[in-house]
Amino acid sequence: MHVRRYRAHSIHEALRSMRRELGENAVILDTRTLPAETGELVEVLAVPEHELATVASSGEAASHDPLLLLQLHHELALLRQQVTTLEYLLRYTTTPPPLWQRLYHALQAEGFGEDFLLRRLPPSTDHASWKELLAHARQELTAHVRVAALPTPGSAPLRLLVLGAPGSGRTTTMLKLLLLYRLLFQATLHLIAADAQKLGALEHLQLFASIADIPLVEAYSPQEVRYALAQLPSTPGVVAIDIPGGNPFRSETHRLWQHYRDAIAPDACYAVVSATDSLPMLCKLLRLWEQLGVHGLIVTKLDQTPGIGPLLQALDTCQLPLVCLCTGPRIPDDIEPATPEALARWIGTTEEP
Repeated sequence: MHVRRYRAHSIHEALRSMRRELGENAVILDTRTLPAETGELVEVLAVPEHELATVASSGEAASHDPLLLLQLHHELALLRQQVTTLEYLLRYTTTPPPLWQRLYHALQAEGFGEDFLLRRLPPSTDHASWKELLAHARQELTAHVRVAALPTPGSAPLRLLVLGAPGSGRTTTMLKLLLLYRLLFQATLHLIAADAQKLGALEHLQLFASIADIPLVEAYSPQEVRYALAQLPSTPGVVAIDIPGGNPFRSETHRLWQHYRDAIAPDACYAVVSATDSLPMLCKLLRLWEQLGVHGLIVTKLDQTPGIGPLLQALDTCQLPLVCLCTGPRIPDDIEPATPEALARWIGTTEEP
């Protein structure tokens, strides 16, 4: 295996030379600066990808150059850090300060993509301490998040409908939201159980309604739900309707939900989004909820995710506002109105000093 050296007055020129000769998949072993009469030179050590694979399978380096093999093992252990630094250098004339490198490393561990970070959080020299830098990052990374307040109950019961994918915590979230209305507005609560498909769903709601002292009415079709709503007293309050769930990407589920929405005429229709979902799934779900015309989003399982990077990146192109955040399993303790500040508290938790 032959290690190539590329020297130039800038990292850009050195990398261009490397890629011109070795291609886009060249493996970078090391980078360093060297003194020169005309100023500092940047040196990049690299090998073609196919040569590295040949060495790994044949043991050539071990038989011909043991010292090179030891160096190669060391350099490969640092490869990810080196590539990250090189990407930063491609965008900026100097390497980000160590504190910023630490921040980027922590945020990438929480699921933030590099492009998103560099676009939303370009490095600067304005923040001298980790506490200041983290506060700045939290503010910048949530600046694009839209939020909306919960609607206030009027003269008639406010009608709430909560949709969600299986496993997102839809039913528990609906119950949390109902009790949050009691805490915030001292509202009279009502509950209509219309999900006869999910095993144990009715028993769950009956137990909850008994403990929380909320009147519960059973209904098994859109027509029965419409009738149950008509029987409610015309007084201020909130009524939540638990309708059948299903795969949100199937057209029959859309039709079923639409039948119930037509019967309910909800004042607020929210979709539940789990913070534990991957970025591709979150983007797909958010596009779907926008198409279905929900009024806002409720984020669940913030306490179960290793990081909210995927969620914040998915929200970057979403027009729907957040209305509530669910931060744990307790009802109703672990739900709160959504604000950028409340969401920002979940950033940088893996690097809290």
